[in-house]
Amino acid sequence: MKNIYSLLIFMVSSLVVFSQHANNNSDSETINLSTNLPSANILPSLFNSSSVTPIWSEDFSGGLPALWSTSSSNMAGGFATCPWAYSTDGTWGYYNGNQGTAGSNALTSTTASNGFLICDTDSANHYANGQPSGSTYQYIESLVTTNAIDLSTHSAVSLEFEHLFRYNNLGNGSFTPPSVYISTDSINWTSYLVNSGISNNTQSSNPEFTSINISSVAGNQATVYIRFGWVARCYYWMIDDIKIVETDPNRLEIYDHTYGGWWLGYQALGDYGIDYTFNPMNQTNQNPYRMEAVVKNNGANLQTNTRLNTLVADELGNIIMNASSNPISSQVNALDTLATNSVFSPTTYGYHNISFYASSDSFPSTDTLIRGSVVTDTVYGVDYDWNSDGANAGNGYFLGRSCGGQVLANAFDIYENTTITSISFHVNDNSVPGAELNVELYETDGQIFLEESDSYVLTAADIDSWVTLPLLNPYPLFAGTSYMAAVKGTQHPLDTSLISSTENPNTVKYLQDNGCNSGSLGFGGWYTISKALLIRMNFGTVNSINDDFQLNYNVYPNPSNGKFTIDNLTNDTYDLIVNNIYGQQVLEEKQIINVKKEIDLSFYSSGIYIVEIKSKNNNFTHKLLLE
Repeated sequence: MKNIYSLLIFMVSSLVVFSQHANNNSDSETINLSTNLPSANILPSLFNSSSVTPIWSEDFSGGLPALWSTSSSNMAGGFATCPWAYSTDGTWGYYNGNQGTAGSNALTSTTASNGFLICDTDSANHYANGQPSGSTYQYIESLVTTNAIDLSTHSAVSLEFEHLFRYNNLGNGSFTPPSVYISTDSINWTSYLVNSGISNNTQSSNPEFTSINISSVAGNQATVYIRFGWVARCYYWMIDDIKIVETDPNRLEIYDHTYGGWWLGYQALGDYGIDYTFNPMNQTNQNPYRMEAVVKNNGANLQTNTRLNTLVADELGNIIMNASSNPISSQVNALDTLATNSVFSPTTYGYHNISFYASSDSFPSTDTLIRGSVVTDTVYGVDYDWNSDGANAGNGYFLGRSCGGQVLANAFDIYENTTITSISFHVNDNSVPGAELNVELYETDGQIFLEESDSYVLTAADIDSWVTLPLLNPYPLFAGTSYMAAVKGTQHPLDTSLISSTENPNTVKYLQDNGCNSGSLGFGGWYTISKALLIRMNFGTVNSINDDFQLNYNVYPNPSNGKFTIDNLTNDTYDLIVNNIYGQQVLEEKQIINVKKEIDLSFYSSGIYIVEIKSKNNNFTHKLLLE
C-alpha cells in the first residue's frame, strides 16, 4: 500500500538505504523486501526565490558571520567531527573518485562566487578514519545557528534559501535529513524537514530553492533564531543566500506530480501506479493515465477552491484533453494530494505532453510542470531516452563486477494479457567490451524466476548503446500481475558492466546482490534502489496457423528513431514490405534469409508505418512508430 501524504511540512517517509561508491548511483544497499515496500517520493519544488526586498539576508560575502555559532558531535563517540565552514569549494569527500585530492560538486547559488557554508561529512569521516567507504563511517551531528533576528514588526514571514545536498541512510533511525529549526529563545525549537523527499544516493537540484512559511513561530517575535542541522555519516550539504521575506498572502506550489496514480488513483491488484514513459496501447486501454499532484499552500492565507488542473497535448501541440480535481480549501502550510476527476485514455500513438498546474480563487496559477509519455505498440519503459539514442541516459548501476554478478530490474504491472518476447537495456559507457550478461524475467511478488535469454558478450559497439536480447521462449504475461524485466551480469575481475539509470521516482526497481555484500540479506538478497533503470520490456506477436506451424517475429525497438530490427524466430525465408499510413510502399525486400534483419526508415517522416512479412506459410503485419 502506498503512503498518503500527511499535512506536516515537508514530511516524507522513505525506507530505502544505499551505500556509497566512487561512481555516482553505482551501487545500492538495502531494504528487506519481505518487510518494506518502496515509498512515494516528493520531487523538489520548482519554487524560485522571491523578488521582494528581504527583511533580513545573509550571502556569506564576509565569511561565516562572527555572531553565528557552530557545533558538531560524533554520535558514535569517535574522533571525526564536521563543523559547518565557509568555503568556495565543493565537497572533498572520497565518494566521487577524487580520493580527497580535489573538491567537486560545488553549490551554484546566486552568490556562490563570494562563498557559502558547507558541511562536508564525507570528507570529515575519511579524515578521521582513513577509509574510502564502509563500516568505519560514523554519524556526525552538525549544527549552525544564527544570532537573534528582530521580526517584531512582521506578522507573516517566510524563510528562503538556496542549497545543495546529497545523503545516504534515509530511513535509518540514526540519520536526520537536512532540517531547519526555528526558535524564539534558542532553547525550544520547531523543526522543518527541507530534504524535499530526495532519494538516497541522489544529489538535489543545484541549487535547490526552499521556502518555508515560519509565521506561526517567528511572526511578530523580537528574537528569532535560525538553525541548520542534520545527523549524517557521508556526503555533503551546502547553503547560501538565506533570506527572511514577507510571506505572500496567496501562494500555491506543486511539490510533486504523477500520471500513474501513485498516491490516490491506484488500483488494488498488482498496481504500483508507475509512471510509464513508454506505454503500450493495449496496456493503457485497461490502465489509463491518472493525474495527481501534491499541492502546498505556502502563503499566509487560506486558499479556497484549490484545484489541480491538467492538459494533455499530442506531439503536434493539439490539446486533446483537460481535467481538474474537485476543489478544496487549502490550509496554510498544508500539503494536499489532489487527483483529477477524469483519466486520460489515449487513442493515438506517439509522444504526449501532460501539463500540471494548481489554482485557487486567490491564486490564478502555479508554474506549469510538464511530463511526457510515449504511447507505443510494443515497448514498455520508464526512462526518458525518447529517441533510444542514449541522449538521456544517466549514471549507471553495476551489473558485472569483480565481487559478483548483480541482477538489475524494473517492475512492470500488466493490465491486459500479452506476451513478452525480448528485453532491451542501455549499456552504460563505463562498461567494458567482453563483459558477459543475459536478460531475465521474474514475477515481482517473491522474485520468482520465469525465463531468460542466452548469454551475450558486450562488443565495443554496444557501449553507450541499447541492446535487445530475445528470451529463449516468448512468455505470456497475465493481467493483474507485476513482472520484473531484468539484466544479469557475471563476476569478472576486469570485465565491468553497468546499466544506465534515470530519474523517475514513481517506479519500482530492484538489485539482487550476488556476492558484493550490498546489505544484510547475504548472497541472493533483493534490494530496492533509488533510480529507475534503462531496461524495457518488448511485447511480440505470435500467430498460430495450424498444429504444425507457428510464425513468430519480433520487431523492435518500437517506437524507434528510424532503425528497427526484425527477429525471425522461425528461421524461414520471407518477403518484407513497409507501407506508410496511407498505404504507399516505402520499402520492399524479397527472399530475406537473415535470422536478424535491420531496416532503416530514418530517411522518412515520423508517423505510423505498417510492416508486412510474407512467408510461404503465412502473412504477418505489424505497426511501426517512427519518432
